[in-house]
Amino acid sequence: MRKILLKETKIGEFLSMGAEIEGEEVGIFIASADVSASCAFKFDEWKKFVVGINKADEIFKKRLNK
Repeated sequence: MRKILLKETKIGEFLSMGAEIEGEEVGIFIASADVSASCAFKFDEWKKFVVGINKADEIFKKRLNK
């Protein structure tokens, strides 16, 4: 059974994203005016993905504040 985690959300003028869970996978999609991508993660992969995104965000914030 598919469950929406994040309904399609506009994050830019031509950019949107969303997330859902189905079975034992978490799926995300990112769509722009000219391209879209989706990816499915097993739960342990999802946890590692989130850790990686959070680490990249920390680095981004440090560099932005310089």
